Amino acid sequence: MVEVMDLFQNITNVSVNKQMNLAFILLIFTTLIVVYSIVIFYFYKFLSKKNIIELNLYQYNQYENPALVKFFAIFFYLVEYVIILPVLTFMWFGILSILVLLLSPHLSMETVLLISAALVASIRVLSYINRYLAADVAKIAPFNFMIIAVTTPDFFNLTSLIARVHEIPNLFTDVIYFLIFIMAIEIIMRTADFFNQLFGKDED
Repeated sequence: MVEVMDLFQNITNVSVNKQMNLAFILLIFTTLIVVYSIVIFYFYKFLSKKNIIELNLYQYNQYENPALVKFFAIFFYLVEYVIILPVLTFMWFGILSILVLLLSPHLSMETVLLISAALVASIRVLSYINRYLAADVAKIAPFNFMIIAVTTPDFFNLTSLIARVHEIPNLFTDVIYFLIFIMAIEIIMRTADFFNQLFGKDED
């Protein structure tokens, strides 16, 4: 009788432990999906705008001397688009790379960076063509990554997730080349937009 009770208790403990582990895993991945969705929401709202920086530093350029006005106009422009914009772009590029890494355990580091850089650069190009198209790409593509990831058989594997988290520092070894590419695209599009406004009609 005692042996039967011990066996029943062991089975019950195994069942309870299994349910607790399952609940813990579900909690972790539910949190991950919620955080991912929130990040992508702000990601597409930010990157899909043509003028993603709205600091309006020109308001501080109140000199009456034409030479000083031009000098500070160029200075403020460089501050916004040569210093601040690369920092913001790097931040979102880094966040997207981390998310792609967590969702795609079988991709190499170089492939993760390549996908993230191509997506960010494409969104920035599209933002100068049509902001609605840019917004659609900025939100649909990352959510498709998530759908593909959650339907992968080994996605809900806590050990695999922890291993991917440990790989995050390795992402930023060769990131500078991808950032330079993104910024070169931004400079080209902004130059083209400048001449379009100068000689043509600016259409959104």
